[in-house]
Amino acid sequence: MAHIATGTADIQYDSLALIPLGGQNELGQMLWILQFGGEMILVDAGAAYPAEDLPGVDLLFPNTNFLEANQERILALLLTNGHEEHCGAVNYLLRHLAIPKVMAPRFVSQLLSQSNIASPTRTAEQNLLAEVLDTVEVRKAYQIGPFEVEWMHVNNAIADACALRITTPEGVVVYTSSFKLDQTPVDKRFLDINGLAGSGDKGVLALISDSAGVENRGYTPSEISVKAELLKHVKNAKGRVFVVFPGTNTHRLQILFDVALATGRKVVLSGESLVATALSAVVTGNLIYDRQIEATVEQLRSLPDEEVLVIASGIDEEPLIVLDVLAFGRNPDAKLKDGDTVIYSANIVPGKLRHMAQVLDQLLSLGVKTIQGPAVHVSKHASREELKLMLSMTRPRYFIPTVGEGRHIMHHAQLAIEWGMDEENVFPIKNGDILEVKNGVASVIGTVESQSVLYNREQGERVTTFSVQERRALSMEGVVTVSLAVNGSGEIVSGPSITAGASGFIKSREWLDTQDELNEAIVSTVKRFADKLPGQEDGLELGPLKSSLRETVMKLLRAKMSAKPTVQVVLHDLSFPFNN
Repeated sequence: MAHIATGTADIQYDSLALIPLGGQNELGQMLWILQFGGEMILVDAGAAYPAEDLPGVDLLFPNTNFLEANQERILALLLTNGHEEHCGAVNYLLRHLAIPKVMAPRFVSQLLSQSNIASPTRTAEQNLLAEVLDTVEVRKAYQIGPFEVEWMHVNNAIADACALRITTPEGVVVYTSSFKLDQTPVDKRFLDINGLAGSGDKGVLALISDSAGVENRGYTPSEISVKAELLKHVKNAKGRVFVVFPGTNTHRLQILFDVALATGRKVVLSGESLVATALSAVVTGNLIYDRQIEATVEQLRSLPDEEVLVIASGIDEEPLIVLDVLAFGRNPDAKLKDGDTVIYSANIVPGKLRHMAQVLDQLLSLGVKTIQGPAVHVSKHASREELKLMLSMTRPRYFIPTVGEGRHIMHHAQLAIEWGMDEENVFPIKNGDILEVKNGVASVIGTVESQSVLYNREQGERVTTFSVQERRALSMEGVVTVSLAVNGSGEIVSGPSITAGASGFIKSREWLDTQDELNEAIVSTVKRFADKLPGQEDGLELGPLKSSLRETVMKLLRAKMSAKPTVQVVLHDLSFPFNN
C-alpha cells in the first residue's frame, strides 16, 4: 500500500488535493476537502457521537482550523444524504466558516430546513443556512469553479441518498458516500448503475468508497426484507407495540406506516428528530400513508392498547439510548407496562453489548416482550460483494476507503488489492492526510490538523481536553468535600464536615474508619496554623490553610484507601466578630 507521510506540506497550485477531516478510523463525522487551483469544495459535514470515556461531550465535529485559515478558498459544501454522520455538523461549520453555498438533494435540503424550523432557539447560523442552501437535481451537472459535480442515486436507508461524480482537471473522482445495492428498494429508486459504470468507461481517477460493511460477507439484505417479520410481530402482539429504530431511516418509517395500516393500529411518533424526518419525508413524497392512522402523543392514553404503534427515536439518533430511556421510564411520551412489545429495529454496536444486556433485563422485569436481531434490522452499508461491484463498475486508478473505523478502512484496502488493484495505488489514509494527485501521479505529501472538536450541546461551546479529563477523574474516583468554619483565633467554630460522592468507596467499611482519621488530621492541621498566630498582625491566612488541608486529605486517602478523588475544601472565615 502507498506510504503514509507525516508532518505538513504545501499543496501545489496546479495539483488536486484530497483531504479527509473525518470518517477515517471512525464511524461518522464525514468531511472531505477537494482542492485545485487554490479553490476548494467540501463534501459532507457530519457529526459523531463520543465514547463513554468523554464525559460532558455530546458530539464530535470535524476540526475546522485548516478550513478557517483558508476559508476564502471555499466555493461550496456538497451534501450526499441526511444521516447525522453526513450532515450533522452543517450548522457548526456555518458558525465558523464563510461558506457561500450549501448544495444538497431535495430530501436533505428539506430535512435541514425542517430541523432548523423545529429548533426551540433559532440561531444565527440556522438563519444563514436558509440563505445559502440550494436544492440540486440528480444527474444534472453543476459547475463549481474548476469542479463539475453530478449527484447520482445510490441505495441507503434514507431518501435521496446520492454518490458524487466530481470532474476535476486531473480526472474524475467518484465519492460513493454511504451506500448499498438494494434490488427491491422501498422508494423504487435504484442504484445508478449506468452513471457509475459510465464513469468507469470514461475513466475514474480515484474512488472514495464506503467501508463500514466490509466485514459482512455477501450482499446486504434489502430494506424490504424486514417488512414481513415486522408485520408478523405487530400482528401477533396483544398490547401496545413500541418500535425503536434509527430516526433518519425513512424507508423503515414507510414500512412501519404500512404495517400499522395492515394491522389496524394508530401511529404515534415519539422524538423530535423523528418528527422532523417524517415531516420532511411527507413534504418530499418519501412517506405516503393514510392520514387516518396518525395519532398524537396526547391521544396515546385514550387509545386501546391493541390499536397503538409507537415509533420512537431521539435527537441523538442513537437507538440504544432511546431504548434505555424507554426501559427505565424516562420517556415523557409513554411508560412501558406489562403486556407491551418492544421491537429494537437497529444495530447494536459491539462496545455497547453490556449496556444492551442491562436494558433487556430491565424490560424483562417490566413484563415487556422484546424482539431484536437481523430479522427486524438490516444495515445501510454495502457488504463485501457490493464493494467489489463498485470497484468493478468504476475501475479506478486510485482507491481510498472511507466511512469506517480503522479495521474497516484496512480491510477494505486489502479487499481492493485482492480484487486486482496494485498495492501502491490503494491509500488507506487517516484524517488530515493530504493525498495529492499531480500529472496523474498520487502520493501522500503531509497532513493538516484534524483532531476532533469536542462539543457540549447545552453549553453550545467546544469542550476543552482539560475539562474532559477533570470530568473523567470525577466519574472514576469521585469527590470529597471538607467544610469547616474558623474564627480569627484559629479555632474551629463549625465542622469539620466531610462528605463524599460519585465513588464506590463511600460504601466501604474502610471509608467509615478513615473518616475519623480525616477528622483528626483536619483538626491537627488547623491547630498547627493557629499555633503560629501569636505575634502575627494579619491573623490566620486562609489560602495556605486551604491548600494544606487539601494536601492532608489527599495524602491520607491515598495512603489508607488507595483512592485519588477530587478534594475540595470549603473554609468559612468568621474572624470579623473578633476584629472589633
